[in-house]
Amino acid sequence: MPAHRIRRHLINFFRAVRIWLLCALGIGALASLYYFLATAGPKRVSDTSSVITEADDPAIARLSEEIDRLEKQYRQAADANLVTADAKAALEKAVEKQKELLRTYSRAGQAESTRLVRLETELDDVRAREKVVVVDRLEKDGEDLLAAGSLADASAKLSEALLLQREINRSSASSRFKNYVRETSLAQAVDAVSAAPIHNEMKAAVARARQATADQRWPEALAAYTAARDAQERINRQFGRTRYADLAGADRLTAEIESLNAAGIATEIEAKEKAGDELVVRRRPAEAAALFTEAETLQLQVNQNFPRSRFVSSQRIEDLGIKRQTALSMNLADALEDLDRAIAQHLRKRQIIAAEQKLEEAGQLAERLFKEYPRSRRLDGSLRIKLAYLGLRKTELRALQDEVYDRLLPLPGVSERLLLKTEVPQSLYVLVMNTNPSRNPGRTFPVDSVSWNDAQEFCTRLSWLLGATVRLPTPDEFRVALGGDYGGEMWSSANSGGRSREVGRQKTNTTGFGELLGNLAEWAHAPADADRAPVMGGSYLDDADALLKVPTELRPKSDRTRHVGLRILVEL
Repeated sequence: MPAHRIRRHLINFFRAVRIWLLCALGIGALASLYYFLATAGPKRVSDTSSVITEADDPAIARLSEEIDRLEKQYRQAADANLVTADAKAALEKAVEKQKELLRTYSRAGQAESTRLVRLETELDDVRAREKVVVVDRLEKDGEDLLAAGSLADASAKLSEALLLQREINRSSASSRFKNYVRETSLAQAVDAVSAAPIHNEMKAAVARARQATADQRWPEALAAYTAARDAQERINRQFGRTRYADLAGADRLTAEIESLNAAGIATEIEAKEKAGDELVVRRRPAEAAALFTEAETLQLQVNQNFPRSRFVSSQRIEDLGIKRQTALSMNLADALEDLDRAIAQHLRKRQIIAAEQKLEEAGQLAERLFKEYPRSRRLDGSLRIKLAYLGLRKTELRALQDEVYDRLLPLPGVSERLLLKTEVPQSLYVLVMNTNPSRNPGRTFPVDSVSWNDAQEFCTRLSWLLGATVRLPTPDEFRVALGGDYGGEMWSSANSGGRSREVGRQKTNTTGFGELLGNLAEWAHAPADADRAPVMGGSYLDDADALLKVPTELRPKSDRTRHVGLRILVEL
């Protein structure tokens, strides 16, 4: 057969069996990999002489009996509360033997493992009991050494006590021997011993700083306070759990440093403020205001640049601003006070037209003063109210004054004091107060149900209208007006019909005054700080015999009673 035909047959055969050849090669590779993985890694130990697999092996029995004997020896001592060195050694040996048993007997059960845990716990309890005694002694020795000033020895004792307490807490001993609070306190004590020298250094630096401050050696004081602050911050950073840590103390020292840096500016502020005060007294307001402005600017710099300084003060900025406005408002305030005095003088002289002209000017000036200088101490709220009140009553001034003066008479022997001839009628009260509290209303009836404070407000407003002092009469002035004539006509319980009657309807007494006795009782003058005030003359509720005795009583100033009214006195 020709060679080329043989080659063609071989190629065709190879193509036919190619798939089967590849599958066979793959299976062979997988078999080789499995064999490699199965035989690789650690081999079973061939020496089986140290491993016991049978529970009834004599070696196991002997080892277990020895463990029982050792545990019994320890237990007898423990039950007698006499854990000696021999008993402890027996327990330690029992633990080692139990570990040996677990290593030797490969099929030891849960009971043997539990036995090992129990023995180890007993051993840790014994050791912990001994360590607690040592910790107590070391802690006491450390405290004694600390009190004696031996810081290095104290630190060594306390550190050793801390180490032992940590060993107890991390062991498998019973919880009664563990004390995590004590571990924390010991750690703090160790830190405190380390922090004590730094604390002493800080205290010494503070003492130097204070002495330098007292001697006005400012650079030395600044350096000492800086050293003290750095020491305190180191304590806070490294020994934050000790009693020497003090965040507020560090802040105080920083404040002292900033105070020293700000002291020069503070001195300048004080000097400018004092100079401004002197210029106000010398009535040079513009120059004073300029100094107050400079001082205010400097104080603002202190507040911004030295925020923890003791010279920081928002209140001082406020006060300097008030002083500045007070100085600037001085001329306007003086002019307004002059106008107020002029208005009062015109009203007192009953020069109504002149008073009206001044009122217009004063009102405009007051508005300007309050608008331009709202924080000035020269602002007088009561004066503003007075001017506003008079401005509203400007067209009624003449009628009001006529109404009052027609009802006045001089007190006997005291010509500069004028007393209302009758009790204040409701018509006059309404003109002045624009309200009527009376429970027995009527224009010609006396105003009733007014408190002492209401009567004071009526007197104040009437003082504005007259330009003169108006007040309640004193009990003595009441008796002067009464004179010796007690037998005149009186509205008493016998003839009043149980209510107040119109004023001026009965005959006056010999001094020209009516209704001093009866009709309504009348509030009298009393000190402003007193809680009670006199009520004079009795009322329609009293009988005639009682009125002849000039009844007088003290009543709370807040009382509003239908049988009490008032009468006013004008001082010229």
